[in-house]
Amino acid sequence: MKKICFFHVLLFLFSGFVVYKAQSSVSQWNQWRGPNRDGHVDAQDWPERVSGDSFSLQWSHPLKESYSSPVLDDTLVYTTESVDDQTERALAYNRLSGELVWSTSWTGGMKVPFFARANGSWIRSTPLLYGDRLYVMGMQETLISLDAESGNILWKLPAPQILKTPDPKFGGVSSPLIAGEALYVQAGGGVIKVDIDTGKLIWSSGVSSDSMNSSPFSSPMLFDLYGQTQLVILERTRLCGVELESGKHLWTKEVPASRGMNILTPTQVGNRLLTATYGGKTHLFEPSISDSGAWNVKEQWQYKFQGYMSSPVVVEGYAYLHGRSGRMICMDLESGALKWTSSKSFGKYCSQVANGSKMLCLSNDGMLRLIEINPFKCVVLDQHRVSNEETWAHVAVSGRDVIIRSLNALSLHKWEDSETQRADRSRSTQNGSTAESLDS
Repeated sequence: MKKICFFHVLLFLFSGFVVYKAQSSVSQWNQWRGPNRDGHVDAQDWPERVSGDSFSLQWSHPLKESYSSPVLDDTLVYTTESVDDQTERALAYNRLSGELVWSTSWTGGMKVPFFARANGSWIRSTPLLYGDRLYVMGMQETLISLDAESGNILWKLPAPQILKTPDPKFGGVSSPLIAGEALYVQAGGGVIKVDIDTGKLIWSSGVSSDSMNSSPFSSPMLFDLYGQTQLVILERTRLCGVELESGKHLWTKEVPASRGMNILTPTQVGNRLLTATYGGKTHLFEPSISDSGAWNVKEQWQYKFQGYMSSPVVVEGYAYLHGRSGRMICMDLESGALKWTSSKSFGKYCSQVANGSKMLCLSNDGMLRLIEINPFKCVVLDQHRVSNEETWAHVAVSGRDVIIRSLNALSLHKWEDSETQRADRSRSTQNGSTAESLDS
């Protein structure tokens, strides 16, 4: 592979262990929920509106269905689509012009059970862009590595065939992550580790032949907990810590949910883990390790708020969580106390991206909201309908570009400075130059 540039040279998490080799530019959104998989982007001066002349559509293209979030680098935007029941495709578009650069298809696709078919049978997993490679997992849990510039397929790993497990009843959902030279993803009812250059399976852990009840809905994370870096996964009924080298389960904790609908990506809060379940509650768990090396998991608190499919963002000790009710809540993570509940529904699903002071929320009905990060009250600064189609894919934010994958289209919107903002910025620059001149 080409040499990887590191974001801020090396990206450290808590203890300093390099967890994600994020890209070198703040204009990149390279994987599920962003550069660090946590719904955060570097603090930027986002405008106060997502409507009017300050927020404009740059380009849009019709596509077949997909739930995958778009990913991008400085020059290209990547997405996926389910062409039909037997064919899946990855596509790359020029970020500036919207011109199609390449498209690559492979045999894939499937039908989910009839009782879940209302939510579609199209590709779900979000691709991962790492250096000059794009990694995609299709509905049949086949992993594919493509050259990011040309779209050429470099290798395939049909996980069910290798693991000798049935195809997942609800399709491949988990979005892969990379640490070191290995890729991790939940597949086969468990989790697997794969060599990123060859596609060779390194280990599998917790795989199951019960594809109806063990097929995962969540995506893995790498966390440092009490000085030990581990893979943290949310299975259908358990939250688990997994050893990176061997795939051994270090600890497990049962998480009650209706029909095993544990869907959220695990969220780290110091040495604690936050999750919320469909048909259950919101929980904060704390795994700890004894002097003898034994792990134990305690529940710090629980709150009677049901999650669903929307993973929360955490800012300065507060969690902003969207739930089954459609409402957004803010919780104090130290005490578990509710700080506020939104007065209106934000939809059945709502993807969230925070920059420290504001949060973008894209609901499944195509409504984009700009919200103030405020632990005391829900403040919606502005809202704008960006699509008349369903928008289940996670919104991607990069610089002032907002990339939206609706069910049948990919579009790029851009925040532009209004005339007033440009005038204010010009005056600020002139005043700064004058002051600098006087100082000299």
